[in-house]
Amino acid sequence: MPTRRNLRAGLTAASTRLREVNSPDLAEHVDTVLTLSTYELRDALNIDENLSIRIPVTARDRIVAGAEQAGRTVTADVNDGFTAYLAGAFTPAPPARARRGEAEDKVNLNVRPNDALRQRVADTGVKPMHVAADWLMRTYETGPYTPGADNTVRPVGATRAPQVARPVRELIRSRVAAAGKNVTTEVEEGFTRFLAGEFTPTAPVWPVDADMVPMKVNPNNDLFDEVKAKAERLTPMQIGLAYLLDKYGIDPGTAE
Repeated sequence: MPTRRNLRAGLTAASTRLREVNSPDLAEHVDTVLTLSTYELRDALNIDENLSIRIPVTARDRIVAGAEQAGRTVTADVNDGFTAYLAGAFTPAPPARARRGEAEDKVNLNVRPNDALRQRVADTGVKPMHVAADWLMRTYETGPYTPGADNTVRPVGATRAPQVARPVRELIRSRVAAAGKNVTTEVEEGFTRFLAGEFTPTAPVWPVDADMVPMKVNPNNDLFDEVKAKAERLTPMQIGLAYLLDKYGIDPGTAE
């Protein structure tokens, strides 16, 4: 593909050549192109502007494959999504921010939706990229709309720092990371199972001479308060730690 400088030089040469072969009208068209800005040229050629949709790589692959199987284009799907949104037929979910260590790699899915529709969406105060991403993931049942996916979005809560024996803390962190999980969301899973009556906790008992250190987590405040209200003998973080130890097979006394 020629660079902008080479393209301009080539167009200039083309204009000169067209005049030499007695085609001044065509040369005039080339000269006009040379005077247009990028945006003016795009408008003159009726080319819609590119829209980069930032989504998880697995969602991108599912959307592209799904559109191809359906004999559609992703751009057409985005235009349908914009139309549905503007008609009030659907409301995109707020973009969820993944917790640190949980976010899947994201990529750009590039489309060229209708500029007029795109501008109307932007005029509502919502980013067209968010509308497009939510519509596509709904349409092709991927991302948070994957069948069976946990779509619960909980705001990050206050920092809790229970004291844990140092070797146990390191074991928890390493085993949770190896499972591709996050310590905070694992604690929240323990809270949820406790509230549902699916987990009966036993308070961790640490060795008397244990080197105790804080383990910071940020479970959702509302969930934390629910556990606090239901728990009779244990604190919420004792319950959360008990769940981690039980799930990952860690003995608080031996750290094995």
